[in-house]
Amino acid sequence: MTSPLNGVRILVADDQVDVARTICGPLRKAGAKLRFAPDGNAALRDMTSWPFDLVVVDMKMPPDEWGGLWLLRQLNSCGWRVPVLVLSGEGSKQQVIESLRLGATDWIDKDSADTELLVRCEQILDDSLENSLDAASGCLPTPLALRFARYTRTTDPEKQVIEGLHALEAILRFAAQLGLSNPAPSLLSGIAAERLMQPSMGTWFALSVALARSSDPVPAFSDLFSWLAPERGDRQLVQDLVNLRNDIAHGRAMPDPSTHRRVDRLLRIFAHRAFAFWRFSVGVTTSMTFDGAKYGVEVLAFRGVGKPIPDLLQSDSPQVTGQVVLFASGVSPLSLEPWLIAQTTESSTRCFQFDGVRRGRSSLDASTPLKYAKVDDGEDVRDLDHPQGTWAAVMKWL
Repeated sequence: MTSPLNGVRILVADDQVDVARTICGPLRKAGAKLRFAPDGNAALRDMTSWPFDLVVVDMKMPPDEWGGLWLLRQLNSCGWRVPVLVLSGEGSKQQVIESLRLGATDWIDKDSADTELLVRCEQILDDSLENSLDAASGCLPTPLALRFARYTRTTDPEKQVIEGLHALEAILRFAAQLGLSNPAPSLLSGIAAERLMQPSMGTWFALSVALARSSDPVPAFSDLFSWLAPERGDRQLVQDLVNLRNDIAHGRAMPDPSTHRRVDRLLRIFAHRAFAFWRFSVGVTTSMTFDGAKYGVEVLAFRGVGKPIPDLLQSDSPQVTGQVVLFASGVSPLSLEPWLIAQTTESSTRCFQFDGVRRGRSSLDASTPLKYAKVDDGEDVRDLDHPQGTWAAVMKWL
């Protein structure tokens, strides 16, 4: 039976790196991908560069006497919710209690780690992955949350595979749209204009790969795509599932138990990482005030599966009312238009996402309007217009 640690990324923070490597030998044999950090500062740097599914922390290490506690405080200040297993040595029981108060998931005595570490890590990952889909459905932007919710509500295995592939496509589409929102576009190699006129799941994946290779990509895009495919080798699984989606759509394949396991595992790992590290919100600006130093902007946030939620962001610069933005505390808002746009009526505010171009009898040119698809369960709306929603926005990348 495959260990739940197979393929997961574990960061081990311990100043005695050689000892840590020995202790963590069973984790590597179980298929975990390990990275070692000699102190809390190095661990924090690693976590800003790579997604990790679990962190194993020694209590007594730099930068302070109890560097494990220092690291936990930094994780809290960043708003990260990655599971942490604490290694406790002699005389650190009081610090263990403090670590649990700071959000550590569990702890073990370092002297018994050689027999207990594997079991505890497997249990922590099992529990996190079990709850990951529901957790992600509550915290992620609506375009993703709705697809995860539909996936979890589906009970028929074959239909769940189809819904899972829809959820994967939603991740790729949303990631690509974040990447395309970069205010400094760069030419994307290997992306033909024809593919963006009527984008498919494969198009969104190809776009995401090209954007990941571009210079200075949007950080939120880089985070999101890395949770799905942190290394180039991980992209092959995504490509295989894109091919499978096409084969199923054309009647060349049928979902089977093996496919179900692969799709479910990929979605749970992504959801686990997203719940641990996602800190942005997507919302439409509704009003703005200025206190002489900062702009206070009221927004309706598209978060989870329900109606938009009132929220507030602070900005150094004025924001256009009615535009869709990506925002987080301490980060300048990023306009997502024209890739994501909002429509407000007397009764509701809805979000729509780029889905190709509207073609009539005329040839394609810079003024050809973009086509949009709904992201919620509301009624379809045809022929939405947006001032920036023309082919000219796409041409900047080609």
